[in-house]
Amino acid sequence: MKIEKPVIKIATPSDASSLSKLAEKTFRDAFAKLNKKDDFESYIADFFTENKIKSEILDSESFFFIVKIKNQWAGYAKLCKSPPPECVLSLPAIELSRFYSLQQYWGCGVGPALIEKCIEHARGKAFKSIWLSSWKKNGRGNAFYAKNQFKIVGSKTFALGSDIQKDHIFAKLLV
Repeated sequence: MKIEKPVIKIATPSDASSLSKLAEKTFRDAFAKLNKKDDFESYIADFFTENKIKSEILDSESFFFIVKIKNQWAGYAKLCKSPPPECVLSLPAIELSRFYSLQQYWGCGVGPALIEKCIEHARGKAFKSIWLSSWKKNGRGNAFYAKNQFKIVGSKTFALGSDIQKDHIFAKLLV
């Protein structure tokens, strides 16, 4: 089977509706079974609405990339300028705050193409490193980041409702 090359574009406000649906679906697929239902649904309601995604797209400190295969939405990433934790030493640094793909596109080159686009964008904006936090229970994601030369440089907590979760902080030098 021939795998179609992923096509990546920068999200615009007109993408907010489709992007919010993709964001919710990929987040549910990745984490719904691992979280308390009430906490999870509350988080979804707060962070994956069309209006919330549209406001994030319009934020000059955020950059969304949408990846498509055969003109079908396959995944997305969000980079944002945010203060890095103290364990991220190579500054300036940009945060990879979301990085998801639909399960049916795993193994089709979506992740590698998307991470390369994020790195290219960060380098183009003169960032010296890119960092992210990832739940310690996110085995598949953590393995992907390690495979792409992100190193664990610290840890932090993340509150999903009443559940306080432990995250790895990964960083990758870009220079």
